[in-house]
Amino acid sequence: MTVERTRAGHQTRYELRDGATLVCALTFGGPENEPASWKILLPGPGSTEDLYATERFLTPDARRLRAWLAPIVGAGHAAELTDAVDAEPPLTASWERRRSG
Repeated sequence: MTVERTRAGHQTRYELRDGATLVCALTFGGPENEPASWKILLPGPGSTEDLYATERFLTPDARRLRAWLAPIVGAGHAAELTDAVDAEPPLTASWERRRSG
């Protein structure tokens, strides 16, 4: 599994892939005039992506994100996505990085 991160405008996208196959995509951001939110998209028919859920966190951190994602994509995939976000958070997310030690 790999996570690819891209930025376009006000949105950051994290794609979890198994080889060339998209497992799910996590996005943060949105249009400039809307409050930013996290969205999880799952593969749909015909190479589409279906919006599964959205969430806004007052203080975003790894624990909250993982807890929200785990019931949707499974604990392992949630951990991979959360680790990718923690390593390179969205620029406007006010992300609270894990403290080592």
